[in-house]
Amino acid sequence: MGLVRILLPLPRAAARLAPAVGRPLLGAALTWCVMPRWVLLRPPPAARRLAAAEELVGLYRSSADPDRLARALALQAFGLLLSRRYEEACTAADASFAMVGARPSAARSAFAVHLRAQALVHLGRYEEALEPARDAIEFYRRIPAPKSRDRVPGSLAGALRTHALVLGVLGRTGDSVAVYQECATLLRAMSARELATAQLVRPRVLVELVGGLRALGRYEEALATGPEAREAVHGPIAWSQPEILLALRVELLTELAACENAAARPDAARDTAEEAVTEAHRMAGRFPVTGERVLALALDCLAFMLHELQAYEDELTALRELADLHASFNDDPALATALDDIARCLGQTGDRRAALAEGEHAVTVARRAAEHDPEQHEPQLARLLANLSLHQQEADEPEPAVASAREAVAMTRRLAETDWTTYQPLTARRLRILAQALRRTGEFAAAVTC
Repeated sequence: MGLVRILLPLPRAAARLAPAVGRPLLGAALTWCVMPRWVLLRPPPAARRLAAAEELVGLYRSSADPDRLARALALQAFGLLLSRRYEEACTAADASFAMVGARPSAARSAFAVHLRAQALVHLGRYEEALEPARDAIEFYRRIPAPKSRDRVPGSLAGALRTHALVLGVLGRTGDSVAVYQECATLLRAMSARELATAQLVRPRVLVELVGGLRALGRYEEALATGPEAREAVHGPIAWSQPEILLALRVELLTELAACENAAARPDAARDTAEEAVTEAHRMAGRFPVTGERVLALALDCLAFMLHELQAYEDELTALRELADLHASFNDDPALATALDDIARCLGQTGDRRAALAEGEHAVTVARRAAEHDPEQHEPQLARLLANLSLHQQEADEPEPAVASAREAVAMTRRLAETDWTTYQPLTARRLRILAQALRRTGEFAAAVTC
């Protein structure tokens, strides 16, 4: 794009002086700026691509060519999507698809409808995204090989991936996996040239397929897909899209670690989880804003695998790093959970006083979150209070243990008033913890009542 952008003043001048020749030349140059064809080069910034698309729309608004204006509006929607202006992307995609007088090809129709589906996904409007996602697939099926003049950044594989993603979010995991498998089969049959139009689709599809298979409990199938997915996330575009590919590597490794653990391969699960943390550290070093969030997910996965192996000292190391990350994010609920896990881990190593201190810290943090949003965070606070009571009992502090358990029971009973199915068994469990604390204080009649 760099050279084309530098030379843009020439076609702009030609468009003014000789519109019949200059307009098509400027339109082609701006189209290249929006979607450069050198797929293995790092893409230009989203703002620059959107500016070129908006100039393209302005160029064709002043002409009596609805086909070209419709295509320009689709490219504008693409630029808005890249710029995370999703509502505006929906509007531009709709305008492109409904352009009066235009006779769009199936490829261009598919592109516009697919952009709308993607924008709706980013807006969290998954039910609305389902129909345009299906429609895009149907349009692409009508024209398997778009003509060069209709070349757009989209493909049947991309539309299938969006459809599968929406189905998964809506809880239709089996249907989602079936579509992912169809998409993976399609991608395997593509030539290198065809794959160039779906350069990020293949790694995303394979990683998400592994996750879907894991969610269905089909662990061996997920692990069998693992080598192909690993190759995809280390493919030739890794250096041109490093942030996306590093995040996909970490996601894949955490999914594979979970599958290995579920398939009774705990040592392999630990190795894979440690590999995920290594990749996440690499990402955090290069892209701190997104990389540290990804690192938190990897550390959480590693801590779980270490807990399964009863490697408590190593688990503590991972949990402390995780707690430090959540503290830096000012994420009180996640920090409280990490501190509670540290307390549990310390208790398993026999350090009861340290476990109590961490449990108290966890409750303090959770209480702060519950004060800001009781409906969202009181369930967590009730759970941590019950856990704190157990730590207090282990540290031989029966009176505080009774107070913590009483508060946990009262809060859980209040929650059960609006969700009996979820909180009735939790109330029983926390009454048992209160009874244990009451026995330690000698209040046997109250313990029996519990």
